Amino acid sequence: MKSVFRISPVVLFLLIVSGCEHQTDTGEAHHNPWWKTEQIVRSQFDIMAVFPWSDYHRLMTALSENKFVVLPINEMRTRFDTNKVVVGLRHDIDENPFKALEMAEIERGYGIRSTYFVLATSSYYGHFDDGKVIRNEGMDSLYKRISDTGAEIGIHNDLLTVMIEYKIDPFEFNSWELGFYKDLGIPVHGTASHGSQIAKETVPNYEIFSDFAKQPSVDYMGKEYPLGIKSLKDFGFDYESYFIDYKIYFSDSRGQWNDPQGISGILDKLEKSKPGDRIQILAHPDWWGKN
Repeated sequence: MKSVFRISPVVLFLLIVSGCEHQTDTGEAHHNPWWKTEQIVRSQFDIMAVFPWSDYHRLMTALSENKFVVLPINEMRTRFDTNKVVVGLRHDIDENPFKALEMAEIERGYGIRSTYFVLATSSYYGHFDDGKVIRNEGMDSLYKRISDTGAEIGIHNDLLTVMIEYKIDPFEFNSWELGFYKDLGIPVHGTASHGSQIAKETVPNYEIFSDFAKQPSVDYMGKEYPLGIKSLKDFGFDYESYFIDYKIYFSDSRGQWNDPQGISGILDKLEKSKPGDRIQILAHPDWWGKN
């Protein structure tokens, strides 16, 4: 980037804090209502991180330039501006919502807001028992904390797994989820399809919706499961992230940016972007915070 890399005192503090190893065995950590789940999740998944937080600060610094307007996906999809590069910043929380909170706090330090999609079939969320989801204690407070940073909360759609593996009606399950977030005071507008194992073996999760289904059903292990019975709107959603209006897509899926030069290549492309461009950026919290 040609721009000079400057960090304000507040952001510098955030950089130092976010670069420190997170402690989960202190008395202070136990004040968090989600601390038990955090201990388990961090012990299993913190090791996945391949990108340092310093790289995320570089990205936030670039996106703070005047030519960009960075928005949660629900706002980005309806914002068209020929004088700005409009960026929708998105995060799919596959395994580590505690890294998501760290990421959201970093973004808040730059005055940037984004969208975090929560995955109901993940171990951090809870477990399934007799046709119901049993949510982990205190995690509702974590989702609310992320929302309170100014972020949008959405649902990381894995309804095929809910239907096929857990034998739950996907429409009914989705209604439970929307009610859960409504009770927390968190409005949910959109969804982002999750690439679960079942989806990889069948069809993308977004094909549960009639808007995108290419066939009336899907076969899995000799049994047919229906697709496309209800639309996004029927499920209570305004958008699916993969089907909004954008021209450029950056992603760190599987811990690798979709640019051969990594973060440097992404920053170079952002520098070369022009007013009127529409960009969606997907950064998975799981891959961030390497020491």
